[in-house]
Amino acid sequence: MIERSWWFKTALVVGALSAFVYLASAVGRLWGFLGDLLLIFFFAWLVGSVLIHVVNSLMRIPQMRRPLAILLVYLGLITLIADFAFLVIPATVQQTEDLAQDIPSIVASIPIVLTNADEVLGGIGINLGIADRVQIDPFDDIGQSIGNWLTLNAVPILTNLASALFSVTLVIAISFYIVLDGGRRLREGLKVLPPKVERETWFVLTTIDETFHGYVRGMLVVSTIYGVGTASVMLATDLPAALPVALISSVLLAVPFIGDWLALALPLLIAIVKGDFITFIIVLAVLLFVQQVMLNLLTPRILGHAVRMPAMLVIISVVLGARLAGVPGALLGVPTAGVIYTLGVHYGTQIRQRREARDALDREKRESAERKELAEEVERALHVQDPDS
Repeated sequence: MIERSWWFKTALVVGALSAFVYLASAVGRLWGFLGDLLLIFFFAWLVGSVLIHVVNSLMRIPQMRRPLAILLVYLGLITLIADFAFLVIPATVQQTEDLAQDIPSIVASIPIVLTNADEVLGGIGINLGIADRVQIDPFDDIGQSIGNWLTLNAVPILTNLASALFSVTLVIAISFYIVLDGGRRLREGLKVLPPKVERETWFVLTTIDETFHGYVRGMLVVSTIYGVGTASVMLATDLPAALPVALISSVLLAVPFIGDWLALALPLLIAIVKGDFITFIIVLAVLLFVQQVMLNLLTPRILGHAVRMPAMLVIISVVLGARLAGVPGALLGVPTAGVIYTLGVHYGTQIRQRREARDALDREKRESAERKELAEEVERALHVQDPDS
């Protein structure tokens, strides 16, 4: 009987694992088929949820009506997108093409940089021989290949940017209806649920909204500040490709743990190969100052308690997000995991509190029964000692 029970439990576990693997593979196939469309709707909800907070802030102005607040918010958003599309993108493409033409000279200057590094290190007694260890001959071919690739793919890159702009337009159009509704239909739909289920569902939706809103708002502010700082110092020191480097660095900064180093490496690399030692020191000092101010002062204040997770869970969420949805998944994996972690902590705390309350009640009942039994024993003892009573 025990063996049959053990085999039954084993078969049950194997069946459950098989069902989970099959379900995961089915979800993976569905994601591969509808992933792009689902991402568009997800980003539309994300943009709409952020803009709803902006509209609610404008509603605090006296005599402000909701339709006017929505109109002002979307006019400002469309203006920013139009400026980015007609001013930033063409300049970025032009600077990228210029960088492609400069890549052969940049790569050719790498041996000089390595030789100078050897001289500096040799001056303090460290002889590494970096220039001798690195093969110099292939640099010309590598630089020429990279330059040719960027030149030939300039038009496809521009096409991809146009496609991304169309997706952004679609996201804004869908988010407009989300902001216009303002969650009213959702609240009305939740009223058909039992009161307890309605409260729990609303709590989950509120947690999702607050976590994503706080995280996205904070990272947008921090990345914008760093991008503007990177572009400013590169333009001030007359370094090439300031806009594309600033855009890439601002996106890299949003990646947890390693983003600040990646965002610092790219402009420093341009400063090393296209500038002098003074330029490198200026770029390094300015960007380190901006990072330290943001990471130590602004970031905790801006992000607040949007994401409260252990460091290991943050790393796992970034890896899983990147594996499932690429760069957007890596950026949004942290707030998604933050929602799951927050809900897990909340409901785990509730379960623990109910268990502790139940244990306390059982302990109180047990102690009451023991006191009652003790009182009965005392009463019986007194009755034995004084039978006339």
